[in-house]
Amino acid sequence: MPFIQIALNGQPQQIPEGSSVADLLALSGADRQQVAVVVNEHIVRPDERQGYPLHHNDQVDVLVFAGGG
Repeated sequence: MPFIQIALNGQPQQIPEGSSVADLLALSGADRQQVAVVVNEHIVRPDERQGYPLHHNDQVDVLVFAGGG
């Protein structure tokens, strides 16, 4: 299976070619959390994630919402 290289939160990561944002979240376990996703400075809304393909050298940031006080 061919892989592509992306940067996930600034760290190099290899993922299967043809992966979507939803696939990446499932691979990382973040699909069970409330997160915001930014790909190349574009916010990817939850309803777009399944059909939003990732490409070689994409910059992906996954931001976890945390409460505090």
